[in-house]
Amino acid sequence: MKAITLYFILEHPVDEAIPSPLPPELALQTIETSFWSEEEKELLRRHTAYLERSFPIEANPIETFLQAYRIASTFSHILGIANPVARTAHHIRWAQRIFSDGLETIARQTPPLHLWTGLVPVEVELSLTDLLRDRTTSLWLRTAGYEQFGLPNLAHPIADLRETGWVHSLFELLFDWMYFEGRPLQAGDAIEVPERGRYMLEGFMPGVLALMEWREENGAC
Repeated sequence: MKAITLYFILEHPVDEAIPSPLPPELALQTIETSFWSEEEKELLRRHTAYLERSFPIEANPIETFLQAYRIASTFSHILGIANPVARTAHHIRWAQRIFSDGLETIARQTPPLHLWTGLVPVEVELSLTDLLRDRTTSLWLRTAGYEQFGLPNLAHPIADLRETGWVHSLFELLFDWMYFEGRPLQAGDAIEVPERGRYMLEGFMPGVLALMEWREENGAC
């Protein structure tokens, strides 16, 4: 990716703003798809205008996001920020807190992925190969937006959405390792995450790797 494109959604129009809500497909891809609460989404649905802004990604995507959020925080009548690549949208107060609470240094060390990336549940059709390998979980949770940082997105099977928190924290651990160590995972890799387990990486869909639990009894997933 050469740039991050964000949508600043506004309660009332300002200069240069498009005086209408986000197009339905963009609203669905961001506000409605996000894992934020229904209350958060309802606040964002009140917007009546928006601005589209692109920010070139150079050597440091984290600094690109910080610059973008700093600019967004200065707009009057802004309600929130929508990011279609990350399949998410959130209220502007979370962006403003980065600067009002002096959290820029922390954001550089531990990127706020709950703001800059998203999560998407995916229902997959089980194949005969899956069944023969004792894979019976059709519901997966995958990340969206890791490509903004030059990394593959990750997917993990879940029994139900109550496992979202645990799986999301696993994704974040692997993001930090890949990004700060400069070692993006790829299909065929085997990894061990302390207190989380051992995994093999397989292709899930273009740009997304599946985390498959390693089984000790047969040395395979």
